[in-house]
Amino acid sequence: MYLQKIYEYIDDHSQKFIGDLVRLVKQPSVSAKGEGMQECAEMVEKMMREVGLSTRIIPEEEGNPVVYGEIKSETSKKTLLFYNHYDVQPPEPLEEWICAPFSGEIRDGKIYGRGVSDDKGNIVSRLKVVQAFLETVGSVPVNIKFVIEGEEEIGSPHLPPVIQKHKNLFSANAAIWEFGGTDRKGRPDVYLGLKGVLSVELRAKGASRDVHSANAPLVPNPAWRLTWALNTLKNEKDEILIDGFYDNVETPSAEEIECLKTIRYEEEEEKKELGLKEYLHNVSGLDVPKALLYQPTCTINGFITGYTDVGSKTVLPNKAMAKLDFRLVPRQMPDEIFDKLVRHLKNRGFGDIEVINHGSTEPVKTPINDKFVQTVIKTAEKVYSKEASIYPTSAASGPMHLFRNRLGYPVVSVGCSHAESRAHAPNENITVEGFIKGTKFIATLVHEFSMS
Repeated sequence: MYLQKIYEYIDDHSQKFIGDLVRLVKQPSVSAKGEGMQECAEMVEKMMREVGLSTRIIPEEEGNPVVYGEIKSETSKKTLLFYNHYDVQPPEPLEEWICAPFSGEIRDGKIYGRGVSDDKGNIVSRLKVVQAFLETVGSVPVNIKFVIEGEEEIGSPHLPPVIQKHKNLFSANAAIWEFGGTDRKGRPDVYLGLKGVLSVELRAKGASRDVHSANAPLVPNPAWRLTWALNTLKNEKDEILIDGFYDNVETPSAEEIECLKTIRYEEEEEKKELGLKEYLHNVSGLDVPKALLYQPTCTINGFITGYTDVGSKTVLPNKAMAKLDFRLVPRQMPDEIFDKLVRHLKNRGFGDIEVINHGSTEPVKTPINDKFVQTVIKTAEKVYSKEASIYPTSAASGPMHLFRNRLGYPVVSVGCSHAESRAHAPNENITVEGFIKGTKFIATLVHEFSMS
C-alpha cells in the first residue's frame, strides 16, 4: 500500500522538514504590529512552489496578503481545502521565554518559537504531505487547495471580501482547519467548530491632560469612570449583565453531550500547570468541557491608564482604556452583541464611554453525523491507535464561518500540536514526534478522504 511508502518518506526526510519549519519560525510575522508580513507571505509562497503547488499571492489594499496554492488530482474530482495562517501573536513578555522567540530552537525533543504551534507547524506539516505524495506516487489522490492568510490573529478583517471576490478559488468538498493535536495522554483531538468572538475597546476621557492627584475633589477621574462602567458588565457569579446577552444562547444537544463524554480533560494536571487550586466556581468533570464550549464569556484583556512604572507618581490620569473580548456560542451574532453592549452602557448612564469594535467572527460548527467528520474521526483513531476526543465546537475562534456557513462545506480542525504547546504564551512549542506523527495523520486523511 502506498501509504507505507509515504510514511517512510516522511521519516527519511523528517530532519529536512523540521529545518524548513525552523526557517519559517525564524521569520517574524506579527500581524498586530505589521512586522515581517510581506516577507513571511513570500516565504510561504516559495515553500508551496517548492513542494509542487501552483501558487498566487492575493494582495490586500489595506491588509496582509492571502497566499493561495493548489494541485489537481489525476484520478479524483474531490477537493480538500486546508486553511492556515502565517501571522503570529506578539511574543511578549520576552523575559519569560527560555530562548529567543523567533529562534526555532530545538531542545529536549521540542521545537520552540512564536507561531510554531499556531500556526506554522501545521502549515509545514501539510505542505510536506503534498511533497510526500508527489515524490512517492507521483500524484495526489484528491485535488488539494491551501488558503494561508496573514490576519487570523487580528480577526481576519479582510478575508471576507477576498472570499467573496474569489469564490471559485475557495470552493471545495471539505476543509481541514488550522489547529489541533493531542491531549496529555496522546489521544487525538477533533474539533467540529469554533466559538464566535467580538473584540472591543472601551475608552473614557477626563481633563485635557493629566493633573496632580491633589485635584481629585474637582477633576473627574476616567480610570474610576471606566472601572464603574466595566462593573456593570458582569457580576461575581460570572453572569454577564448586558440586557439580552443570553437571549439566543444554544445549549448542547443530547448528541453533543455524548461527544463531551469522549473528552478526557486532565483537570489536576492542567490546574497544576496553570498554578491553580481550582477552576472558577470549582467546576469539574463533564462541566469542564461544557463550560469551555457552551458558556459565552466577557473577558477583560487589558486595562491601561495613568502611571504604571516603578515607584510612585501621584497623578490623576486624563484617559483610560480597556480591551475586552466576548466569546460567543451558536446563535449569538457579534454585531447584535455589540449593539446590545452600546445600549447597555448608555442605559446605565455611561453613554460617554467610547466603544470601538475591533473585529469579530461568528460561532460555527459542523454536525457530528456529517460523513467527512466521521472520516476524520476514524482516521485519527487509526493513526494514533487511541480513541479521539470529539469537541462539538472549540473555545477558540476564527473565520471558519466563512467556509462552513457561506461556502457550505464541512470543516474540521485537527493538527500537530499537544496539550502543553502554549500557543499565544511564552515558550510556545510542538514536539518533534508530534510534528512527524501529525504529518502522517494528514497524509492518511488525504487518502481516506479520496476513498470515502
